[in-house]
Amino acid sequence: MCSNKNYIWGRKKQNTTNKRYINVYSFVFQEFALVIILVTNDDGINAEGIKVLANAMSEIGEVFVIAPDRQRSAVGMSITIEHPLRVEKLDERRLSVNGMPTDCVHLAIHKLMQVPPDIIVSGINDGQNIGYDIYHSGTVAAAITGTMFGIPSIAVSLAINDNKEGKIYYDTAAQVAKKVTMSIFNKPLPMGRLLNVNVPNLPISKINGIEITRHCSATYDIEIHDRKDPRGKDYYWLGGVFQDYGDNSKTDLDALNQKKVSITPLSLDLTDYEMIQELSDWFTDI
Repeated sequence: MCSNKNYIWGRKKQNTTNKRYINVYSFVFQEFALVIILVTNDDGINAEGIKVLANAMSEIGEVFVIAPDRQRSAVGMSITIEHPLRVEKLDERRLSVNGMPTDCVHLAIHKLMQVPPDIIVSGINDGQNIGYDIYHSGTVAAAITGTMFGIPSIAVSLAINDNKEGKIYYDTAAQVAKKVTMSIFNKPLPMGRLLNVNVPNLPISKINGIEITRHCSATYDIEIHDRKDPRGKDYYWLGGVFQDYGDNSKTDLDALNQKKVSITPLSLDLTDYEMIQELSDWFTDI
């Protein structure tokens, strides 16, 4: 437990075991005071998405924001082990960390919060996290980290990748995030599961519903751009064009193309159980 009172958040709970996830249809609204929500992201503490998300979450619970002090997109499950982590208190319930999204979740759960959060909401990410994006997304990684410690977690991303209107509808994603969070209060997620939520960049009135999906096989065709610095030394920029492969029916990509919210359930267990017996036949002895 953190001994610095400036960083101790939360409060000791009474016996609320049967109220850990509040049934919003059965309890009066003030019962939400029991719910502690950790909000984080990978776009940094000053990103507009996390501000809008935190405001929306404050309508249904007690919100604490712990996020990277700068842009940390595409860092995946990276953790900081080669330099010290430093925490800066920006507001009463708002801290920045000079580390990765996963560092923020680790610090929040194990050091900075007196009471672990009831749920972790990561986002709102600037851009979709679909297909194989989930493997390098810092937004999804934060939710995975929470799930590893038994805390229900969701990742929320806004598909602004092809933003032709020029307007970014963070409010739409925030409303969706609030709806999903309240649903989890009503019916908890199974252990080892998390939700990856992707929202079209549209006004809420133009969203065509919610689709429960699998993730597609889309990824990026990597492009490596060679450059030389003023001293003649080589350096490289990684880029790429988003490409979708295979059958995308009933996928996150398909849902977004239909102007629907995609909710993809993910599992911590990456084991390919169908391959276990086949591999056993390959390796019969040393």
